[in-house]
Amino acid sequence: MAHRTLSGLVVAALTLAAVGAVGFTAGRAAAEQAVVVASTAPGYAQGQLVPDGAAVTVPDGANAMFLFANGRMLRIKGPFDGSLDRMPDASGWGGVGSLVGGERFFQTDLGAARAVGTPMQKGEEQVFTLDPGRAGTQCVKSGGTVLLRKPADPTLIPATLRDENRGATATLRWDKGATVPWPRELPMTDGTAVSVAGPDGRVRHSLTLRVVSAEGQGAELAVRLAGAGCATQAAFLLDPVRDSMAPLNLYLATDRGLYPTYRSGETVTLVLQTNRDAHLYCYLRNTRGQLTPIYPPGPSASSLVEGHRTLTLAGDRMPVPLRAAERSGSLSADQEVRCFAAGRDLGADLPGRQDAFRPLSDEAAARLERTLASLKQTELVMAQVILRVE
Repeated sequence: MAHRTLSGLVVAALTLAAVGAVGFTAGRAAAEQAVVVASTAPGYAQGQLVPDGAAVTVPDGANAMFLFANGRMLRIKGPFDGSLDRMPDASGWGGVGSLVGGERFFQTDLGAARAVGTPMQKGEEQVFTLDPGRAGTQCVKSGGTVLLRKPADPTLIPATLRDENRGATATLRWDKGATVPWPRELPMTDGTAVSVAGPDGRVRHSLTLRVVSAEGQGAELAVRLAGAGCATQAAFLLDPVRDSMAPLNLYLATDRGLYPTYRSGETVTLVLQTNRDAHLYCYLRNTRGQLTPIYPPGPSASSLVEGHRTLTLAGDRMPVPLRAAERSGSLSADQEVRCFAAGRDLGADLPGRQDAFRPLSDEAAARLERTLASLKQTELVMAQVILRVE
């Protein structure tokens, strides 16, 4: 659980503690491919492959966790710009194994962490069960039985698959269970494109098959799936690692970085990203010290945001623009944006949810503080950014 009161916000940073991780390693990392496990750094999503020697950028206030095929785990707290195979020596970190005290790098041998390895192995059982209800690239293992799960969308039952190159078709009905084997009528070859139609014959989407080796387990398989473009299947392996080693985290900055300066009246764009699906709430503290709810932008707007997807405000999710305050005489025009992400929907608990863009009364602001302080069993993380005005 991560918890802060609203008055005790920190600038988009959360200490990450390793749970059940043992077998720390030292020295320079070997150059090899890695996969993103969790990230609040814009541009990095779970299941994304990081090639050998590729430049990685983690901005100030953001965090990213990478997993190598040999089981080595690397977590970086920004700012960082460089390749993962050129990390500093352990002797220059001020001690390996923590992000406390300003240390920005952590690495561990996941292969020795049984607390993480066990759930990762359970995830392997689901990796190669394909979902015909999802478009995009999906991986099948060479030389093995492939199952297709029953789509959650009832309009795809039965579903008709068609090889877009050969024209062969097969209809799947799921009459006897939640899975059916891959139809023999459709050969499985690397790169095969298959369209998926519902009982009305209308094609809903298509998927592309990638055939990968099933050799190796855990981290090695996750990297292989990421390299083939099968991020959703890699998530079956990566989610348990993320849940064990990376608490809910939130990155908050602006289009001008973490420490922006604006002129009065200029448009302000907020940049946010969580490392898993979460419910997001943001407030603007104006020059008079009042808190104004700005996100979600109304009582009917959803607070749920998708993990690893960069959100910009204002934008489609918040059409009302933010502007830097007008300076009045010698008084400061600086403003503050405070956001927090929660593991559950807090809409019914928070004052001001019905009155977006209207300042909270003193009583409502005090009630907000009390509500946040009472959320002892809710995963909650907060961040703030100061909007300085010239």
